[in-house]
Amino acid sequence: MKPSFCRRTQRPGLVSSVSPGYLSHSLPAMLQPGRRDKNRLHPGAYAAIRPALTFMLSCLGLTAPHPGWAASAPPDMRETTSELIFNLALLSQTPNRLPQESYNICAFEEDIGYLQSSTLESQKLQNLPLFLLPLKTIADVKRCNLLYIQDFIPQKPLELQQSIQKDAVLTVVHGSNKFSDYGHVVIHAQDKRYQFDLRIQPAKQAGLVFDARLLKLATNIIND
Repeated sequence: MKPSFCRRTQRPGLVSSVSPGYLSHSLPAMLQPGRRDKNRLHPGAYAAIRPALTFMLSCLGLTAPHPGWAASAPPDMRETTSELIFNLALLSQTPNRLPQESYNICAFEEDIGYLQSSTLESQKLQNLPLFLLPLKTIADVKRCNLLYIQDFIPQKPLELQQSIQKDAVLTVVHGSNKFSDYGHVVIHAQDKRYQFDLRIQPAKQAGLVFDARLLKLATNIIND
């Protein structure tokens, strides 16, 4: 029986810093949401304070998240998906990619609401600060280290595929999306848990290397 990819119930559930090739925590094969934090504000409280918060951020010259993003998925699901995304990125390498000043996890505007910026941006990857970036066009993909796709339907799938391969962008696609045939990691939700498949040939074409531990934890390894 495969080990479950269960998420930890405390904030240190993500590995915050590792050396290349070394993982300080064992990584299970599926992710399962844990209990809600008792200190977390009720969603209604966020709605009440959002206008004031937006005003304060604008005065400080900071950018507040688009109101539609948070409505795409419940907070627990966004956190769970984000933790899975982080761990997939942690155990994938792009040795041919030029050095960068940050590690950028991206999603098109249709999908950004499935991820949680606070979960991701509190971490580091490859000793780099991590940022969650929204995309508007396929041309923006070159800014990304990892691209997550769930609801976004590319009108030019071949152009997107070529951009992913050219810029070595690790692409994680929800199994319900037609673009999963071109993704490197395909995730499936089952009984409130995630399973994932690894697609080896597209990964090789993009110059991606999966850690051996990730290969062992995958539900399926697809070689064609």
